[in-house]
Amino acid sequence: MIRSAEERMTWVCTREPPKARLRLADSPSSRAILDGGWWPASRDPVVELSGLVIALAAQRGGVVERIMLQPAAWDRQPCRFGVAGAVVRVGWFASLEAALVIVTGPEDLRIDLLVIPPETTYAVATAAMLAASRPGNTTRAGDILPTPPRPHPRRLARYGDDVAVWETEGGHLQPDRRPAALVRT
Repeated sequence: MIRSAEERMTWVCTREPPKARLRLADSPSSRAILDGGWWPASRDPVVELSGLVIALAAQRGGVVERIMLQPAAWDRQPCRFGVAGAVVRVGWFASLEAALVIVTGPEDLRIDLLVIPPETTYAVATAAMLAASRPGNTTRAGDILPTPPRPHPRRLARYGDDVAVWETEGGHLQPDRRPAALVRT
């Protein structure tokens, strides 16, 4: 298997990683689905994951070896990055919820965190982190955050505009021909 240079390289955050906005449950519970919530400030995985690894090492005292994420939620997908003198491997799984990050390490260390999108408001993010870090919580990561707003529906055809009505009923216009009713002058 031939791997690209980007897949083989270890990414390193060139500046001081930001302090992770992280809230963990006071004591890990075997009954809880989530161990806490994390609110990254951007979608840059090298910068944000570096801050997360440093914060987890400070709060839980463990060494992070691997992190599992959903690729669509991030700007790029590095396979590994260096932080605090260690190399952390990153696995990208399309089947994983976008609102979940799984952190693993030695001695059965596993931390499941709710990932709150960077553009979330402070009030919503704070409430979500509190819910995710509640001891014994049984709510899945995707069910904690409010549903995203639906895209605006397309403007419906005006009454009497036969061509536009035909388009909304499944017909298709030829791409090189525009009907006179839709041409603006």
